[in-house]
Amino acid sequence: MTRSGPPYHVSHVLLDVDGTLVDYGTAVAAAFRAAAARASALAGEDIRAETIERVRTSVTADPAWRVRSVTEQRVESVRRLLLGYGVDDTEAIASVVAAYEEARDAALTVYADVPDALAELAARGLTLIAASNGNVGLDRVGIRQHIAATHYAHEVGAQKPDPRFYALAVERFGLDPTRVLVVGDRYDNDYAPAIEAGLHAVLLDRHDAVHDDAVIRIRLLTELPRLIEID
Repeated sequence: MTRSGPPYHVSHVLLDVDGTLVDYGTAVAAAFRAAAARASALAGEDIRAETIERVRTSVTADPAWRVRSVTEQRVESVRRLLLGYGVDDTEAIASVVAAYEEARDAALTVYADVPDALAELAARGLTLIAASNGNVGLDRVGIRQHIAATHYAHEVGAQKPDPRFYALAVERFGLDPTRVLVVGDRYDNDYAPAIEAGLHAVLLDRHDAVHDDAVIRIRLLTELPRLIEID
């Protein structure tokens, strides 16, 4: 793997969404609680949010499902969960998935540093692309006006941490990889595969969890503009 450090002379910034632009952890916790409540009503038994999380983890770890979209994994998780309680009904599965997604969307918030950072980056002429394994609606959280395009796993048939996810973005948008910067909150899912794909990368380490001088890190997205030099 090769990389270069700042200042970055780039034209495009690929931004992860979950954990980078939006507080996905808080939203997902609310979503699992809502899904558990709906599943409990259907099963006639008390189902805890932690139980749904465990089933979801087993699905994402399953080689047959690991490469499927997050939406497909979500449906399969609910199917397996309800089947364990004797419920095998497509409408029931859909209602639990809907409860999850509605609660998630209602609880989604952008991090406080995000709007100003996106506005500054866009004002400087950078093209911003949301690049995610998920399917968060950017209109819903009020930041779509700064994002020129989305590059979501379910749209392109590859997902992080596969470096092809980023290689496909380069191909899809006709980009010069040396002029592309990837920003995300996970080293394994964002930073490392971006570098492997030949792009620049910055880790958004909000909790100061990574202690490796070889990794270019920022604590807030508002720190990003100073790392970029516009030609």
